[in-house]
Amino acid sequence: MTKSPRPSRWTALRPDLLRAVALALVTVLLWCTFYQRWSVESWQTPLTYLSQPEKGDVLTLFAGVKAAKEGHLHPFLFTNVPELGAPYIANWDDFPVTEKPLIYLTGFLARFIGLFAAANFAVMLAQVLAALSFYAACRMLDSAWHWSLAGALVFAFSRFAFAHGLHHLTVTWYWHVPLDLVVCAWIFRGEEIRPGGPRFFFALAVAFLTGIQNVYYTSLFLQFILIGGLVQAWRRGWRASLPAAAIIATTVAAFLLMNLNTLFYHLLQGGNAGAIVRNYQWLEIYGLKLVDLVVPPPDHPFPLFAWWGANHVKEVLLSPGEAPPSAYLGLIGLAALGWLALVSVRNVAENKRVPLEAWLILWIFLYAEVGGLNGIIGALGWQLFRATTRYSIVILGVALMYAVGRLSLKVKPSVASYAAAFLLALIALWDQTPPIATARDLAETAQAVASDRAFTEKLEARLPPHAMVFQLPIMAFPEGPVSGVGSYDHFRPYLYSHTLRFSFGSDKGRPQADWQRDLPRMPFLDAVHQLEDEGFSALYVNRNGFADKGEFLIKTLQSAGLNDLIENDRGTLFCVLLKPSAQPVLPVTR
Repeated sequence: MTKSPRPSRWTALRPDLLRAVALALVTVLLWCTFYQRWSVESWQTPLTYLSQPEKGDVLTLFAGVKAAKEGHLHPFLFTNVPELGAPYIANWDDFPVTEKPLIYLTGFLARFIGLFAAANFAVMLAQVLAALSFYAACRMLDSAWHWSLAGALVFAFSRFAFAHGLHHLTVTWYWHVPLDLVVCAWIFRGEEIRPGGPRFFFALAVAFLTGIQNVYYTSLFLQFILIGGLVQAWRRGWRASLPAAAIIATTVAAFLLMNLNTLFYHLLQGGNAGAIVRNYQWLEIYGLKLVDLVVPPPDHPFPLFAWWGANHVKEVLLSPGEAPPSAYLGLIGLAALGWLALVSVRNVAENKRVPLEAWLILWIFLYAEVGGLNGIIGALGWQLFRATTRYSIVILGVALMYAVGRLSLKVKPSVASYAAAFLLALIALWDQTPPIATARDLAETAQAVASDRAFTEKLEARLPPHAMVFQLPIMAFPEGPVSGVGSYDHFRPYLYSHTLRFSFGSDKGRPQADWQRDLPRMPFLDAVHQLEDEGFSALYVNRNGFADKGEFLIKTLQSAGLNDLIENDRGTLFCVLLKPSAQPVLPVTR
């Protein structure tokens, strides 16, 4: 009897590849529907701009993408931005930024489709990759395709993704988390990761990708792999921990590679104690809280849930983790977590093995919960990881992958199971997604963008090329808000400028940024004359940073004969032309 030939790898993978293409297409269509991005004009309108002050970090993202677009930001080089930090050149090397490849590639895309369209695309791509990664991870663990597809949509369209969105783009790029969990499962369960084998190279590739993503995900991945490696060393001897050691080394090497510029900059320029100044209180405000995983957001489509969420936000002392609320797991995620908890309790009672997923989530709570191990580390002075509420997306990923695996084992494929998977995905989309963007939302954002662009164009029409503009109120960068003005509001004119240079935007803690602190100690007009002597051609004022909306500044400048005033159409910004003693000269980038 003739044996039938074994199917080729392509034949075996083709159904999954076709399903992945369909999944990506559905994700794109759903994303465009939720954000109402169906026209060229809508794509040129950023998802977030000025209407939500709690999302003000979006402006520093735009600044980074523009710097990359103009060739000032590269993954491995020093980051000097000549258009910022006037009269010097702004430098961004004091802060480690691991995700520079993402910013660089978004800036590269912006050269062809524009700054805001490229940033919007990066958000959409993040959610598409999250769906594909989840599906691939579940299939690698032998889960049924229909449950894997449903879980992929739940994971990609999490409330976490919408809450962080564009203003925390690097946090929204959590797509690799399911692949991280696959590698963690291999390590903990002692499944063969033979050096030189396909699993080994896959694990190293995942480790490298994780090392160049947001440091929160990198940190937790390293913790999981380290614990898994120790478990294997205890069970089977130290040689069994070598794959974990190789994964850790690859992850750390990728992280260091992305931050060579910061390491060398500190070596050349000395340390900068003023660069990162954080307090312990933020570890509690932005720490992981069990209640945040459960309470729905205030804009939930079900009125009773929305009422519950709105009242909770009013009463909570430590805020809902991050604003807008991002940790809500959704009904499907909570059901999956509850199922995992019940199975774990039952297994303990019956003296059976507790699922690995339960141990992973338990570790997350021990480490990230308010007052947990991260809090203890913070109390000792290491306060880098303040927003551990971000680990809610890892909890969601673990719980969903567990539920998908259990359903695949317990429910036989049938028309009913396919329908159930489809229904679960629909419930999640209804439950987890915020209200669909309206034409009014887009119009308001587009008007704010148009106002800032028009104001900047007025400045460029009145000022010579490379003219320096001093910005008030004086603000430190980064993380230096003042009352009424967000931390990065001063980036607004930079986003639209082609020829001007601005005083804001160089890393604090260095002389080329901190010289501005001395100006408020001087009489106002003396400070203005000093700025003129430095070559500044204009004084830019955000009225919201002053109790009298800047009226005293205008009157004082007019008394000195500086009457040339340019205002934006919203009455929130104005610029007074100065009389510089020297023509502006663009400095050479170091």
